[in-house]
Amino acid sequence: MTYTLPDLGYDYGALEPHLSARVLELHHGKHHKAYVDGANQVLEKLADARETSDFGSINQLEKNLAFHLSGHILHSIFWKNLSPNGGGKPAGDLASAVDEHLGSFDGFKTQLTEAAVNVQGSDWGALSWEPVGQRLIVEQVYGSAWLVTARA
Repeated sequence: MTYTLPDLGYDYGALEPHLSARVLELHHGKHHKAYVDGANQVLEKLADARETSDFGSINQLEKNLAFHLSGHILHSIFWKNLSPNGGGKPAGDLASAVDEHLGSFDGFKTQLTEAAVNVQGSDWGALSWEPVGQRLIVEQVYGSAWLVTARA
């Protein structure tokens, strides 16, 4: 199995003026593509290492794969959360959950903005469902560490 770059479902210019076509094309067509290509390259190297019993390199290759896959998965989720027709306050169950767990929509926006502007590189600010506590949380997601917590 190989990984593929997902289609956006909208044109690069569809999110202007909030995100320019140039920025969207750079992040989708170059950054996200690099994560996909990197994951596929590491898969090939892992197959070779296993075939030649090069078990000493497998641990680092798996770390590299986790890095590339986390970038791929998080970007894939991100693109699905953007829409030319989006914006505004949520409604229904999501609005109720935001109010219950985060105080208000304005409070949520402040928390998410703070989380997002204080990360670096391949890290993210995210609204997540925390299944043990059964609640929404705003968190900072640190690169490939996300894959570990997402599977826990």
